[in-house]
Amino acid sequence: MKKIMIVVSDLTGGGAERVATNLATELSKTEKVFLVVAHITNNTYGSTVETIDLKMPVYKGKFKVFWHLELTKKLKRIKQERQVTHCICFLQDVALAGVLSKCNDKVFVSVRNNLSSELGFVLKLKEKITFKYTDYIIALSKMVRKDLIENFGVNPDKVCTIYNPCYVDAIKAKIESEHLSEEDELFFKNNKGHVVLSAGRLVDQKGQWHLIRAFSKVVKILPSAKLIILGKGPNRDYLEKLIRDYALDDSIRLLGYKSNPYIYMYKADLFAFSSLYEGLGNILVECMACELPVVSVDCKYGPKELLAPSCDLTSCVKEIVYGEYGILVPEMDGIKYSAEVELTGPENMLADAIVDMLQDANKLQVYREKIKTRALDFDVAKITEEWIKIL
Repeated sequence: MKKIMIVVSDLTGGGAERVATNLATELSKTEKVFLVVAHITNNTYGSTVETIDLKMPVYKGKFKVFWHLELTKKLKRIKQERQVTHCICFLQDVALAGVLSKCNDKVFVSVRNNLSSELGFVLKLKEKITFKYTDYIIALSKMVRKDLIENFGVNPDKVCTIYNPCYVDAIKAKIESEHLSEEDELFFKNNKGHVVLSAGRLVDQKGQWHLIRAFSKVVKILPSAKLIILGKGPNRDYLEKLIRDYALDDSIRLLGYKSNPYIYMYKADLFAFSSLYEGLGNILVECMACELPVVSVDCKYGPKELLAPSCDLTSCVKEIVYGEYGILVPEMDGIKYSAEVELTGPENMLADAIVDMLQDANKLQVYREKIKTRALDFDVAKITEEWIKIL
């Protein structure tokens, strides 16, 4: 029996942490598995396997190398004591320590993002070193794999693609087990057929300001349209000001972080995805389980693989594309505009796609059925089997 250690930085709020926790649960059915967390500030996901909190500082300090060395020392001790055979690292924060702490174990690194879009020279060098000494790399999407090969010099033979699974049954159970507040329930009831949802950390990567700007056009055409954004983060003040400047306080609601976003996804009519870059966009996989139609920016990488897999994955769309499982619009430029600046071309197309979907109940239903069938390609048993084969 394998002794598998899965390492994550935290257990709060992120898609990678959710996948790591769920993978630990699935693998524990046949192997000895435990979860190691650099620091647990809030165990959002309630891991079902043994979980070890290393109590590392949340902030790495000025000299980050000492944080990584301390984490390495702690991981090495656990590997030796537990006779770990396989170490799986989720997120780059813990990957280097996973490699440096190597004993008799094989180290696997799960790369969740388009790293070349977010890393400077020094961090790219750090990742190149990490990948050189990693036994195997699991890329979250085909284009992330391509990015690793082309921009980080990764040997194509030691990197494969494994998508995030779609936990349909678990998500439906969470929808059925909890209820919205009376206020939110009334909101959905009064605005049925007009509610657009978005969810993600309020950080630059997620580009929510582009969606807010696009929505200023949506409400001019459809005054009844409403937008809910779930998530917390440093951009909240900027987003709130943008909403005020557009006088959209009655049309857009920022509801903060929700541990169970699925009840909102189940009630909404359309999901809007505005990220500047991703590894895959795990929330889009979760939309499949919630049978929620999607309009997404064609960012690098993920949305096209999920929503329009027959399209050329190496090029970006230049117009609105009605894919097999969802709608794509051109990628955003990432510039934080004020309300005085006219909408960009991609922002206009994002608005037009949202309006088109909200105005056509039949089209919404067609895409609701399409995205539901797409979930079958991400069956938990199928994805878990892919992990087992790699291990």
